[in-house]
Parts: sequence; C-alpha cells; structure tokens
Amino acid sequence: MGNCVAGICGGESSPPKAPAQCNVQGYDHAPEAETTVPAATKDSEKGSETTADPSAPSPMATAEEPEEEEIPPTDPIVLDTMQGEWYSSTGARIKVEGTEVTLNGMVMKVHPVTLDDDGMVVSIGRIWQMKGWKAPDKIEFKEAPSREVMEHARSVVWTRASEKSTAERTAHLAGLGYTGSAKDVMSRGIEGCCPGTCDAKASVAVDDKDKDKAELKLLNDLISQWRLPGMENIPPRKVIPDFSNRGHTGLSVEHVHYLAASFQDKGFQTRKGNQGHDIPVLVKQPVASDLGKRSIENWRSKVKDEAGFPPLEHYEKLFKETEVYTSLGNGHFNQALNLFLNECPSIYRDRKYTIGNDRNLKDAVHKGVSAIILKPEIPLRDRETISRLLNSKREFKWNVNADGSLDIIDAAEDTSTCKQFEALSKVLDAVELNCLVRSELGVKESHRIGQ
Repeated sequence: MGNCVAGICGGESSPPKAPAQCNVQGYDHAPEAETTVPAATKDSEKGSETTADPSAPSPMATAEEPEEEEIPPTDPIVLDTMQGEWYSSTGARIKVEGTEVTLNGMVMKVHPVTLDDDGMVVSIGRIWQMKGWKAPDKIEFKEAPSREVMEHARSVVWTRASEKSTAERTAHLAGLGYTGSAKDVMSRGIEGCCPGTCDAKASVAVDDKDKDKAELKLLNDLISQWRLPGMENIPPRKVIPDFSNRGHTGLSVEHVHYLAASFQDKGFQTRKGNQGHDIPVLVKQPVASDLGKRSIENWRSKVKDEAGFPPLEHYEKLFKETEVYTSLGNGHFNQALNLFLNECPSIYRDRKYTIGNDRNLKDAVHKGVSAIILKPEIPLRDRETISRLLNSKREFKWNVNADGSLDIIDAAEDTSTCKQFEALSKVLDAVELNCLVRSELGVKESHRIGQ
C-alpha cells in the first residue's frame, strides 16, 4: 500500500516484484517477461529529476468500476410522454404524433396509442401492451394482443431517439447486416443474402413457379416411393396424428371443433374430383414399432391434457390393437369425425355433435373416406416433409387415380380468392392455430387463452 501511495504522491518506490511461477495443476506457466516501471527518470544531461505524473492512475485503480444501475422514473406514462421519435429493441424506427403511430415510415392506422379513462397509456393498438418504465427514456411493452395474455409475452423496449441511441441503433443494424443495399428499410434484405430472406447460402432468388414445381415434385416422389397400392377407406376411429405432424405439436383442439361445427351446420360435403375436403394421407403403423409408440404416447398425453378431444377411452381401445393409422395430412378432419362418433359436447356452444339425418356424414364417420396409405418404413424426416408440403401446397388441386397412383407435379393452382384464415390454418402449429380459430370466431373468454 505504501508503494501505491508513494506512486500517487510522486515519491520514489521500489519496482514491483515479478510474480512467482504458478504451479497449480492446469495453470502451470512461467511469468511474463519482467518489466519495471520507474517512478522517476534521470536526465543525465541536465542532472534534473522528472517525477511521475501525479494525474496518472494508480495500479489500484485500473479495474473498471461497475456501471450504476439506472433507476426507472415513477412519472405516469401519458400521451404527452409518448410524443416524438423512438427506437424499438427489435430495430424499428417509431414516431408518435398525437395518437398516431408510424413504424418505419408507415402509419399504423389500426394500431394507435390507446388510453384508459385516466389518460394513462394502455397499449399501442393490439400489438404492444404497456408494462411501464424500464429506465430513463426507456419504456417496456409486452408483445401481445391484449392485457389478459401479456404476462408471458416477449418484451419490446422503446428507447427515446437521441444522438447516442441513434448511433447505437446504426451500429447494431450494421452488425446484423443491414448496410449497403440492405439499408433501405422499405425494400431491404440481409446483406449477402437472397433478397427477402435471411439465407446467406442463396445468392439468387428462385422464381416462385420453379420453387413450387420443385416442391410438388418432391411431394409426388415421396408419396409415390412410400405408398401402398390402391386407395382405402379408413374409419376415423383407427386414426391418430403422426408423431411428425405440425412440428410434433399435434392438433389444434379449437380447429377440430371448428370443422365439426361446420359439418353440423352446413352438412358434410363429399369430395368430387379435386374439389372438397383434402385427401387423407395416412401411415399404416404397427403399434409395437418405435414411431408407433411415439405417436401413441404423444397423442395420449395431448388427450389427457385437453378435454376437448374425443375421450381417451375411445383411443385406448385402438391402442390395444396391432396397428393404427397415423395422419400426415387431414388429421383435424379425422378427429372432427371422431367427435361425432362419440357424440362429444361442443367447446363453443351448449350442444353435442350428433349425425342426425346427414347420410354423407354418417358414412364418413363409420366408414371413413378414401385415403392414401403409406408404408410403415417411411422415415421420420420424410414424414415431416410430406406433412409440411401437404399443408403449404394447399392451393394446388390434385387427383389420385383409382390404383392410388398420382401425378402432383402438373397440379393446377387454384388462384381464386381464399380467406386468410384458411391459408394460415395450413401452416401454423397447434398452439398458434388455437389462437387463430379463437380470433376467427371472436372467442373472448376461454381457459385456453394464454396457453
């Protein structure tokens, strides 16, 4: 300590001793080359002594001091607080004028600043729910459509635009690749990537028609490679979702009931040509096989956790048999029919699903519809690919010949108007699809909200 004080005050001190060699196992090394830091240097020509600079930091003060934690303000967040320019933690540039919010230069007309009766900011439309101050000039939002489901949603922090925050944002975006041709926020991609994507592997955008054709060919080849001859009617009671279905998330109980309600209200529409319900694609799976066991356990756990599906007793009878049929496509369709088989209650209305006098529905429930059957040897990765392409290529209408052969490659694309709900329902996982159905039906109260 004396040496440190002497160094600070300008006095002479003996040079520090070299560190002893460390012999701890795993850290054996010799000390770095010995260096000396004289407290003063002699000017031999002038005979004068130059002392160390008193303002130089001492060896004791070289460690960085921890930054002080910023204390969030306690001021209420009102409309005036929100005015001006901000940057979000997701990289967006935001401007608030009155209740109007502009995101990256585009006015969000349906997502203005909303206030409560006391004039406090509640949300930015149905995109961000106000949580409160994060730090001075930083406000935290929750990315959720309502306050009821915001608790576990992702946090998005708005930072008020300043010279410092602008420089930090510019550097952050540059590090992500948003420079050069990618700098224009309205027409950018990622520098060095295929335009409109994050794919640094692709250098040229592939024409959509070429991509569609390639994916249709892949779907055609995989089904042709693994299908069993002919077509077969499989009763829905023998069908469960394949382990690979919708990224292993299984089925959306809300969508199963949505289809069942449609069958009951509008009548069951049989498939004619390439119009009507999709063709089920099923795997004939031995119960004792690895993927058979995984499909059964996965579906059993889903049914136990969700009372809206047909009762577990219905499936346990099936699990005692030697084989089941697992669905890669049209899984919701089959389970909607099982709701009728078991006369299950609706999760939306005070009624049960009954067949009544609908002859077509009765045949579908008890006999099934014509389906493509695949061999049980089909690997998991090929199942995932088929399941994904059956949904993502829903707009291509294809036929299956009586012998089960098919030629999907030249399938005609249906370019007629399609509801956004229908298009999205084909590509979302089970949890996301539950949310979509509730939004479509206007369901405001449900124990499934937030799950």
